[in-house]
Parts: sequence; C-alpha cells; structure tokens
Amino acid sequence: MNCAIHDQSPAVATCSVCGRAICDACLVPLGETTYCKACLAERAPGLTRGTGLRKSPALAGLLSLMPGLGQIYVGYYTSGFVNILTVCALIVALSSSGFGGLEPFLGVFLSFFWLFNIVDAVRKANLVNRHGAGEAAEALPSDSPLFGGILLLVFGLLLTLRITLGIELAFLEKTWPLGVLGTAVYLLWRYARLRRELRERNRDLASSAAYASPRSTPAGAGAATEGTARRPADATGTARPAPGDEGTYGG
Repeated sequence: MNCAIHDQSPAVATCSVCGRAICDACLVPLGETTYCKACLAERAPGLTRGTGLRKSPALAGLLSLMPGLGQIYVGYYTSGFVNILTVCALIVALSSSGFGGLEPFLGVFLSFFWLFNIVDAVRKANLVNRHGAGEAAEALPSDSPLFGGILLLVFGLLLTLRITLGIELAFLEKTWPLGVLGTAVYLLWRYARLRRELRERNRDLASSAAYASPRSTPAGAGAATEGTARRPADATGTARPAPGDEGTYGG
C-alpha cells in the first residue's frame, strides 16, 4: 500500500485522525499518536510551525544559487542532482572548443536554466507547504525530472562525441537550425491536436446537453387532448359536445 498523498512512496503508518495511509515524509509522531501533516496543521498550527515541517521558499531560492541545492532542501533529491549535473555539463561544453559556434547559445541557455532552477525550488517549497497544511488539491510533482533527463542525455552525447571520441562538432554550426525547425513543427502539431480535441469535447458536451433536455410540449395541447378524451358518449357511442360547443356541432 502506498501513501495517499505521495502515491509513489510506500505507506509506513496511518493517520489517527483522517485514517489515510502516510509515508515517512508525511508522518508526524507525537507520543504514541501518529498524524499526517495536514491533520496536525489543522489541529495544532503552532505545533506544526514549531516542529519545522514548513519549508522556507526564500531559503530554497537562496540555496538554489548553487544549482540543485534548493531542491535538495525541499526534499527533491533527484531533481537537485540532475540540475547540478546539467549546469556542470553546460559549463564543460562552454569551456571546450569545437562545438561549432554554439557557445553563445549554450551561454544563454545556461543563464536561463540557472534562473529556472531558482524559480523551481521556490515553487516546490510553496507546494510542499500547501500540501502540509492540507490546502492543495493537486498532487505534488514527482521527483522524476523528465526535462533535466533529456538535457543530460543531449549534452552527455555531445560531450562524449567531442571529448571521449575526439569527433569535431563543426557540423553543428550549419545543422542547429534543424532543431529549431523541428521544435516549431512539433509545437504546431501539438496545437492542432489540442484544438481538435477541444472541438470534439465541446461537440460531445453539446450533444449530451441536447439529449438530456426534455422535449417541450405546446401549452394547452395536453389539456385539450385530455378534455376531449373525457367527454361522455351518447347512446350511439359518439362523444357529446362540451357545454357551449352546441353551436359548433349544429345542435
């Protein structure tokens, strides 16, 4: 059984208040009673602050001046090590010659990733605090950084070709625009797919609403039919006209 909050972590106890399964990161033992962070924050907010369960977003951002350290402070160890390895790979690439004139691009991307690393640590600290207080409905982000993994794969491959195998990468100076073109094609394809899915969803909602709405009956039609059906019949079996309708029937 896994934790009710961190679905990738095994549960080690059960909260005595809400009864949810909780992992080590959510467990707060007080004496012989076990609490999850959300229930403890609701019942004793002062005690929660005193036990140091909250993560300081300001401190997380400050520590992230050393890339990855802010994520490690918040508890995202894999993300922290991926960030520092990505920055190291970029610095090594910039200090090595033979990258086909891509040094300006790598330098700008290094600055961007460094700032992203700070913003990411602050955001994750805020999310962890909101989950600890029971204020966030969405799940916490997993500690499996796909973006950082792809970056490490790309830069690791380039560094292997240049440093380990000694292959000149001068061809990148003329081929890197293909990467920009491929990214643009992918974004346009993704936009078209999302727009098509949105149209199909709106069409399904409109069809469901039309099917669920009751069919309207003209006012008075039901009453007139009911009145005609209830008119008494004469001896011949023909329905007698209602009072006031004698002139209509020639009677």
